[in-house]
Amino acid sequence: SVLFIPFMSVKLNIPKTLKDFGINEAEFLEKLPEVAANAVGDACTGSNPRSITPAQMEQLLKATYYGTKVDF
Repeated sequence: SVLFIPFMSVKLNIPKTLKDFGINEAEFLEKLPEVAANAVGDACTGSNPRSITPAQMEQLLKATYYGTKVDF
């Protein structure tokens, strides 16, 4: 399944995923655990209405990289 892409993003030809931005997949996957842990530990994340674990953050970041749905 694919993420919902707003009309203006398509109209303006904005890349739809992190992969489409040209981020190297091997580097993304290598750094993913550290990035996810840092994101969960960031002060801004604590103000979200729902808590998130590092494993869930990894899933969320993978969804933004590959353009897949989040299933949690």
